[in-house]
Amino acid sequence: MRVRVRFEKNGIMRYVGHLDLMRFFQKAVKRSGLPIRYSEGFNPHQIMSFASPLGVGLTSQGEYMDIDLKEKVDAKAALEALNNNMVEGLEITGFKYLPDDAEKCMSAVTAASYIVTYKDSKDDACYIDNIADLKQKFFDEASSISIIKKTKKGERELDLKPLIYRFNLDIKDGVPVYDFLLSSGSTDNIKPELVVKAFHEFLGLPEFDELSLDIRRIDMFTGEPDNFISLGDIGDEH
Repeated sequence: MRVRVRFEKNGIMRYVGHLDLMRFFQKAVKRSGLPIRYSEGFNPHQIMSFASPLGVGLTSQGEYMDIDLKEKVDAKAALEALNNNMVEGLEITGFKYLPDDAEKCMSAVTAASYIVTYKDSKDDACYIDNIADLKQKFFDEASSISIIKKTKKGERELDLKPLIYRFNLDIKDGVPVYDFLLSSGSTDNIKPELVVKAFHEFLGLPEFDELSLDIRRIDMFTGEPDNFISLGDIGDEH
């Protein structure tokens, strides 16, 4: 039985990296008493996989983990058992049984949504009165958005425009708030910091500091741009 677990990552847990998070969940699942399956061989390990790792310093309300169970258990009781073994900043919000043909969350992700704002209301971008109009020119009216993206293999030119599925900008208390839906996964994984950096360069602002942003991942999706499905909408609680 394969299960998709949805969880939130907030507060102090934003500073815990992906490998440490994996180790924590391995212990938490064991303590919860869930009948998790183990791999075979000399070094058996829990059959567990995570969707696209969240960067250190980011929060999220839509993180996913797939686990294999030896037998079916009550979803509500399992969710409660897992939450009883969480720490401050982690909360289990979903527990669904997946159909046999469901793709693993690790490989299924094709897009992710984010809300991004500035930690300091005195950031340079907060003083641009017509920033919403400039966003229109940067994104809505642009045929392409060319950037140089750094990868492990070096640098390559990339057109961001077709990889940004949604770019909304709102102003709250004088501070710009970005609402993004971006390409995600193994092929073209676009981080929200990259989009804001390109926008800052378009605005002619000083060198961009990624640490100035407050980034929250809202959800992850699978499918194509015209038919995205939340990873959390796949499966059944019974």
